[in-house]
Parts: sequence; structure tokens; C-alpha cells
Amino acid sequence: MTTNGRPGYGDATAHYLSARRRDPVKVLMEEVATHRVLSRAVAALDLAPGAPLTVLDLGAGTGDGLALLTERHGEPAAPAAGHPLRYTGLDADPGMVATAQQLRPEARFVQGDMRDAGDPERFGGTDLYLSCGVPWSHLDPDAARTALAGILAAAARRATAARPRRTAIVVDVLGRYSVEWTPNWGRTRWNYAMSFFEDVDATVEEIMHTYDRPGLDALIHQAADAARLPALGVPFAVEYADRSVLTGRHTATRALNPALPAPYRTLVNRLHRGEDIDPAELRHTPPTEGAPDDVLRFHAEFADGWNTLLATAAAGPEALARALLEHELKAPRGLGAGHSLSAVVLVRPGG
Repeated sequence: MTTNGRPGYGDATAHYLSARRRDPVKVLMEEVATHRVLSRAVAALDLAPGAPLTVLDLGAGTGDGLALLTERHGEPAAPAAGHPLRYTGLDADPGMVATAQQLRPEARFVQGDMRDAGDPERFGGTDLYLSCGVPWSHLDPDAARTALAGILAAAARRATAARPRRTAIVVDVLGRYSVEWTPNWGRTRWNYAMSFFEDVDATVEEIMHTYDRPGLDALIHQAADAARLPALGVPFAVEYADRSVLTGRHTATRALNPALPAPYRTLVNRLHRGEDIDPAELRHTPPTEGAPDDVLRFHAEFADGWNTLLATAAAGPEALARALLEHELKAPRGLGAGHSLSAVVLVRPGG
């Protein structure tokens, strides 16, 4: 698939199959952070022990979501542990679907538009609508709102059925106020160059949409109104989490923010591999303008903790890398201040 004559997202299959993609930052922090989001989402469903878990993975790509649900990632248990998994991966690109099915023959992958995810004929009975890898940022806000309203309408039907059930929806988007793209903080729609893709000959580019917490919260509540959740007396709650504050993919490329002082992700990966790097190279000066006060305070506090770890490093490069990644894991404020922002929407029966 191409967009405006340029390589499009569907041309990126090689990146998702590349062993280099799963660098230490991804394995030790990003996958763990997503694992924790999914674990909370599954727990919120309050399924009976041994009850099946029906999942629709939106923008499934080559099936990362399945691995995130079924593997431990260093945590005590996989998110789907204890529940027979009924997984369907949905993706618009036929090449991605074919590759995913070949890689994971035990699962089901189908081609389709995530805007049809609320269709009860195709995807009725879904407990968890999963997304990872920011597929919602590929849709413009109107399309995202319509797609989410369809899913919330399906969740409302489940919540008001004779045997009411809970539904969880994970909405994963690009964070508006990541230090990876401070020059773009003043707008929410821009051309996103995926220059970090591994084993892809040309840079993949797409128009993407970024969100802070108020922006995503407004979209979710507008979708809930369109799905008539308040009118039906169906309650819902939303939790937010940021991921990759200083170690997102574009801190390595600096393609979207050439003024970024250091390629933080690259340096943390090198530390974890045992390279002797001067901790001062990783010092970070946080932004002081261009974002709401709570976001700027968050960046200042995060930088202070990060720089303190650098100043007190004494146990070797790998230990420092792990400490920095643990600092990332402890800071999921959910403001849209990282590479990605995840919202978990829980729809439950009223009364």
C-alpha cells in the first residue's frame, strides 16, 4: 500500500519481522508498560476464573497484541492467564494479515477496517478491544470518534443485555507532548516519518494525529454521547497511561526534533549491552514552554529523577540502563507527554 506515491504503512512488514526491532528498551520497558495496561484492562472485566476472554485486536499488524496478551514480559503472569483466549486480529492491509496468519497459525486474522469493529454480526461478544502501536492515530478525529462510538454502542448492548457483561477498550494514540517532536507541539495533525523502521528501504510516512489527555478525553466522551451511554444509564470509566517519555523511537533518530540533546534510546540500549558511556551524555534539559503547565511540570519532574540517576550511577552500565528504564515505568502519568498515550475505557452494567 502506498500513500501519495510514498511508501505507506503497509510497506513496513519487514520492520515488524526484524529482530533488531526488539531492542532492550522495547523488551525491558515498552512491552512491560503495555503488559501492565493490558493486565489492568483484563482484570477490570471481572471475568470468572476459567471464563474465556474474547479479544479483537484493532490494527493488529503482524500480531504483537497476541504476544502481549499471552507472554509474561518479566511480570508474574500474562494478562490473559487463566482465561482461554478467543483472539481475532483485524488489519486493513492484506499483507500484514497474511504475514500474521503465517506467523501465528493458532490465531485468527482478518482483513478489515477498524471503523467496523462495532459490527455485532462480525465481532459481537468481544470482551476486550485491544490496540497497541497507536492505530487510532492513523484516523482523523471524526473517523476515530465514529469508530469508537460504534464500539461503545456494542459495549452498551452487552451492558444492558439479560446477562450483562463488562467491556474494555484500549485506545492507543501518539502523545502530543513527547520530547521527540517538540517542534510539532502546536498542532495535532502532521506528517509522521517512521524513519526508525528497521530493514525498510525507504522512509514510511503518514499523516498522524496526536493527543494530550484533555483531547483524548473529549473524543471518548463525545463518542460515548453518540453511542447514547448516558441516556441508557450505562456507566463508563477511563484510565490513562503514558509510555516512553525519554526513550521513544524518535529519540534515537532525532528526525522530528533535531535539537534533542542526545539519542537517548540509542544510549540506553548501548548501556544495557555493557558499553562504557559517560552518564553525562544522557543528561536531559526539559522543555519549559509550548505545553500546558501540568505537562511542563511533569517533564521537569521526570528530568530531575532521570538526571539524579545519572549523577549517582555507580554499579555499571547495565545497572544504569535498568534504573533508567525503571524510571520510565514509574512515570505513566497519562498526560500525553510520552511517545504514546493509552486510554483504557471500561463499560459496565448500571445499577
